[in-house]
Amino acid sequence: MELRLADGLWQLDTRLGGHEAVNAVFLVEGPRPCLVETGPQLTAPVVLEALAARGLGASDLASIVLTHIHLDHGGAVGELARAFPRAVVVCHPRGARHLADPGRLVAAAGLVYGSTLDTLYGRMTAVPAARITAAEDGHRIDCGGGRWLRLIHSPGHAKHHLAVLDERSGVLLVGDAVGVQIPGGGPLRPSTPPDDFDRDQAIDSLRRFRAARPSQVVLTHFGPAGDPEAVLAAAEDRLRGWCEAAARAYARDPGLDHIVAALLDRARAEVGPPLEPDRDAIVQLMSGVRSNAQGLLGWLGRQAAEGPG
Repeated sequence: MELRLADGLWQLDTRLGGHEAVNAVFLVEGPRPCLVETGPQLTAPVVLEALAARGLGASDLASIVLTHIHLDHGGAVGELARAFPRAVVVCHPRGARHLADPGRLVAAAGLVYGSTLDTLYGRMTAVPAARITAAEDGHRIDCGGGRWLRLIHSPGHAKHHLAVLDERSGVLLVGDAVGVQIPGGGPLRPSTPPDDFDRDQAIDSLRRFRAARPSQVVLTHFGPAGDPEAVLAAAEDRLRGWCEAAARAYARDPGLDHIVAALLDRARAEVGPPLEPDRDAIVQLMSGVRSNAQGLLGWLGRQAAEGPG
């Protein structure tokens, strides 16, 4: 399934785990085409087929950009880099070494996902270091024909997160920095996974997005999110709410289960599109309350260790 976001900008569904409208990659067409996100390793055949259907041959793709190196966003980078040997792989400087040597990244993912790692996501194949570009904030990619992509460092969800602004159309591809809203999966949900979530950085990133004045905000999970100003304001409000709920629970009992219960109460109280029962399981996989609670617990623990001020 593909969706035209703007002239020459396409959203392609990776069909993660056989599910539609859960995980996306994005093709920016032009004389030097760019792919934003790769999806996980196990969906590489789906992505390659979708790119072939858009007319891309092995020598055509010029760049591959990852919003961050979590396996649902960049796990197939090795397979895509091998299929398109001329493509440069672009990521945040904090992620570059993990693409060249993904062992620690995959091991950490195994702790989070357990058996799901090999049944839903797969692992990650290394990319030769010479093909990796560590992009500083504001780095621009020339797709040819007057089309440029600007990269915006956006930590918070992860230290190695960036967003991609198509300067021609104003479409902003935000990875997980705004949250997760899967069709049929209920309202927009913050994404605060372990182990380096940081609330203040996440809020600053949302404000940087607002300052960019995008025409659309597009989530990797999943798709156009609605009016950009309203979406970014709601994302900040909900993130603050989840952090406050977790902080109150932590003050009473700094245990994971206590924070999970507080977040479940918070999620039930939020207004938005209804949750369809058959979508609940995939929502829990992509942005489960327990995983978010683990990330918030780590953040709260670091705040406590640093002390006042």
